[in-house]
Amino acid sequence: MRALIVGAGLMGRHHAQAAIRAGGSISAIVDPDGRRAAALAELCHGASFAASLQEALEKHRAEVVHICSPADTHAELGELAAEARCHALIEKPAAANASDTRRLLEGFARSGRLACPVHQYALQRSVRAAATIVSKLGLLRQIAVEVCSAGGEKEAVDLDCLAADILSHPLSMIQKLAPRAPIARLKWSCLRASAGEWLITAPFETASLCITVSLNGRPTRFRTRIVSDRGSLELDNFHDYFVQLPGNVSRARKIALPFVQNIKGLTAAGVNLLGRAVRNEHGYPGLRTLVADFYAAASASPTGAPPITPDEAIAVAEARDQIMRLARSA
Repeated sequence: MRALIVGAGLMGRHHAQAAIRAGGSISAIVDPDGRRAAALAELCHGASFAASLQEALEKHRAEVVHICSPADTHAELGELAAEARCHALIEKPAAANASDTRRLLEGFARSGRLACPVHQYALQRSVRAAATIVSKLGLLRQIAVEVCSAGGEKEAVDLDCLAADILSHPLSMIQKLAPRAPIARLKWSCLRASAGEWLITAPFETASLCITVSLNGRPTRFRTRIVSDRGSLELDNFHDYFVQLPGNVSRARKIALPFVQNIKGLTAAGVNLLGRAVRNEHGYPGLRTLVADFYAAASASPTGAPPITPDEAIAVAEARDQIMRLARSA
């Protein structure tokens, strides 16, 4: 698969590495900053660089476009990729709202190509394993996702816009952990304490769903707690590992729980760190899996299905729109 990487920043670098890891080759790096584009192209042996996607599409053959540019450019660049009959991986959010997301994905469908938003957290090893285990733990009682991000420390950042952009990840994770949950049709509520500080909840069957986004809370973390009748799972999504805690009730287990939890956590973190070192996976766990799965689906096109399907992508966008409206009125 020959790929174009649009955006030579941090995410573009990780996408280039993931594409090469998946067996792809980088035809060109696209960025208006020529120096930055050339620097990343040099790391992608044989890659050229261009100032615009249109220029790159005219000069290079490519099957896949990775769109890692600022969010307000995603829809326009996606349309260019669809018109050029390229598959596309698009960083979140794929478009400004659900309507634009639907229109963008329909454009790819008409061209016979696949498009997939980069919801890499939903493809993490820990999330996939947890989705299998949680179905065996009795009735689901709670999924609580907590995100404290450092993105708000940048100057001139709209904290609420950044919080809205982050929402795609926990929503897509909930889709995988509770696949029956119709996230776009749930009755969400949102408490906005201040800019970039959102507490989002919704009931689903026997469970409560909770998403906390904080742009000011420290330390930075991304973790998920899944509670069921017969036990719980605690995921560290920044590092991609989890701990399973039993649901048996006794005085002795209550006393031992902090020790068991910390010992299991330390062991899981150590094994995970070693595994990532062996795989040379320094950041954004789940991205390599998503890219590899997408490339496999694109190679099998038109019968292949992307790792985040169009229906899933639109549902995330619709839920995100609903929560954003609630936050604005909070």
